[in-house]
Amino acid sequence: MLAGLLSLLGLQEREPEDPLIHTIKLGILNLQRQDFNKAESMLHIALKMAQEREDRQAETYIFDVLANVAFEKGDYEKAEKLFVDVMKRSIAAGMPRDDNAIVEMSLKLAEIYDHRKDTKKAEQGYRFCIDAQEKKLEKKDYLACLSELSDVEKDTLVLWARSTEAFGRHQLEQGRILEAQKCFEDALTVSKKVNGMGHEVTLSLLNDVGTVASMLHDYDRALKLLKEAIALGRDIKSSNLAVFYCNLGGVLMEEGRSYAEAEDACREALKLANKTNNSEAAARSRECLEELKKRAPRAVFVR
Repeated sequence: MLAGLLSLLGLQEREPEDPLIHTIKLGILNLQRQDFNKAESMLHIALKMAQEREDRQAETYIFDVLANVAFEKGDYEKAEKLFVDVMKRSIAAGMPRDDNAIVEMSLKLAEIYDHRKDTKKAEQGYRFCIDAQEKKLEKKDYLACLSELSDVEKDTLVLWARSTEAFGRHQLEQGRILEAQKCFEDALTVSKKVNGMGHEVTLSLLNDVGTVASMLHDYDRALKLLKEAIALGRDIKSSNLAVFYCNLGGVLMEEGRSYAEAEDACREALKLANKTNNSEAAARSRECLEELKKRAPRAVFVR
């Protein structure tokens, strides 16, 4: 994040120990550590330094990072204002409206509108992001020549996949299961090629495609994909293993062939969720176990 954007701003030409760059780095490091208050403090110090230098490019970059801090901490109103301001500044400075940086900010704005249940704006945002990237990708089979792509072309492809995945989640929320399935499968194809199988994004998409398959009552495919996500997740110690096990338990319960296996999966999900302090996965695991008690023979739960 830092190297590419600082290069874009021309800041890399200054001395390595430039206090502005150092302060921005500290802000970004604290953002990555999810220490949002400290990140904001460092970035506001950096902003004052940039303003004293009358460095508009640095100001714009710092506002962009501040927007991401607000987004990550869930302050969506503040994030929206900052992203819109950064986009206006960037376009006024000559950045094309379909530049990857603009598309990435547009994607986050679409996700903000989704959080607000502003369906119309969210869908417009997702479609803009997908269409903008598809226009850049249409003249070349990017997946077939992945090793030959420039960094910008890879970013274009990955951003298309991210936009498609996010739109898939939106489609699922709207009850459009088949549309969501296509979005997730398209994003999964790209992630397998770009990130490889043992990557959190790929595992998350395997889980998504498996979950949608279950919703369409394609239980065999759902089980295959979720078990694959779990096996790969164990290899890399995925932080999402509790979620994968919980979904596996849910599919096994819905399928109805093995309540004992379903219980094992839900108990493993609960154990992992408690270990990683994942309260949402823990709650879902308990719900799964409670539902199993209603559906399954009592003997299953005598352990």
